[in-house]
Amino acid sequence: METSPLKCMVVDDDEVSRSVVSHLVEKNELLELVYTCENAIEAHSILLKDSQIDVLFLDIEMPEMSGMELVQILDKRPIRVILTTSREDYAVEAFEYSVFDYLVKPITYPRFLKSVNKLRESLTKNAPPVTGDEDLVGNNHEFLFVRSNHKIVKIDPKNIAYIEALSDYIVIHTSESNYTVHSTMKGINSKLEPFKSFVRVHRSYIINVEHIETIQDVQVIVKKQAIPIGRSYRSGFMERLDIL
Repeated sequence: METSPLKCMVVDDDEVSRSVVSHLVEKNELLELVYTCENAIEAHSILLKDSQIDVLFLDIEMPEMSGMELVQILDKRPIRVILTTSREDYAVEAFEYSVFDYLVKPITYPRFLKSVNKLRESLTKNAPPVTGDEDLVGNNHEFLFVRSNHKIVKIDPKNIAYIEALSDYIVIHTSESNYTVHSTMKGINSKLEPFKSFVRVHRSYIINVEHIETIQDVQVIVKKQAIPIGRSYRSGFMERLDIL
């Protein structure tokens, strides 16, 4: 059974950027371009009248009303918001509002396709547009954002050595520091899906295979820490390794 295209709106005060994103949308069969707007006020007016918009490609820095201000007004409306911006420093604030994705200009077609594939997966799983798990703020397929110690922290997944479950919390052990986050292993595992180097080796541990030092019998050494390999996880873990 074919899925109807997702109805899209592109909002950007820069004509060239608006044209680029519109062109990318029109190239993809999963998406249907319905509106283009040059400011957030115009977009808000349309959204009040048309409740059928599925995806909003939204620039952040615009006069009179910014993209972030429009996101705050939309609040819990079931719209997948994909922010487009030339600046990376809005990412933490953006994911605090559970935006669907965050594209940094100039937007490449491969990066745009990652967002489209994420949209496709959300349809397949019948997932709601707003995702998250307690203090897991979000990800953009490049970084992970989490709440830890009353602040939002941006983590490069390459620096995560392993993740440990502690009751209702998890501890993310990185090369530089450790972060205690109110979350479940299931929640963090779903956030790590885009990053292919992670594997669960025990009900209480997820490791980054890039940080493995040695494997000894039923344990793996990561960041000088001996981590047990659970019996039910051993087979899947060993299959992930390209052992000579």
